[in-house]
Amino acid sequence: MTVLRNEHLVFMPGMDGTGLSFEPVLPLLLDSAKITVVRYPADKLLSFDETVECAAAQIPPGDPPIVIAESFSGPVAIKMIGTGRIKARALILCATFAKSPRPVIWRVMHFLRLPLLIKPDMPKRFFRFVIGDDRLIAELLPLWKKIHARVPARVMQHRLKLINDLDVAAWLAQIKIPCLYLQAAYDRVVPASCAEEIKKSAPFVEIIKINAPHFILQAAPKACFQAIEDFFIKQQ
Repeated sequence: MTVLRNEHLVFMPGMDGTGLSFEPVLPLLLDSAKITVVRYPADKLLSFDETVECAAAQIPPGDPPIVIAESFSGPVAIKMIGTGRIKARALILCATFAKSPRPVIWRVMHFLRLPLLIKPDMPKRFFRFVIGDDRLIAELLPLWKKIHARVPARVMQHRLKLINDLDVAAWLAQIKIPCLYLQAAYDRVVPASCAEEIKKSAPFVEIIKINAPHFILQAAPKACFQAIEDFFIKQQ
């Protein structure tokens, strides 16, 4: 990962907001890289704009960082950078979206209070549906339980509603820095159309498909970092 040497990397988490999902990922980076992991409070129901401000406030001043945003944090990063709240050197979007990924399904999920199932003892069959690979399930399920033991269901429910109501395509069009989208080839949460929508709003975004489920950084960290490395080599 020589291209990322001495870079400031900002990692922005998925819907749980804990940042714990990056624990198996960060050891693969060089010690010389400066790391900031954004975290969202598990005891507050922030609006989307408050979530953007919460993230921005955690990024220390200095040279513009490379922002790596997964899933829920993709639109947060897009608005944070698109409005100029934070100046970044590049934006890496991972299995994410600029608009609600599945508006009809997510409305039904919200109505049925599905996030109540997103807890440490959630049905393993649901996790198998999202991941699909028994080997990865064995690797990721303990991490999932650790993460969701710390996040109340009402917080997940609230963030699910935020996802269903958002649209940051206009802010995406304002971004003028290099931008890479890492698309999970076997994503059962965020459909391929989300990458297409992002490309439509911002044609400069490069899309690279990684053989992984939705939790792309956790399932295929080496492939993801190699794709990021190759992306920056092309920028030089």
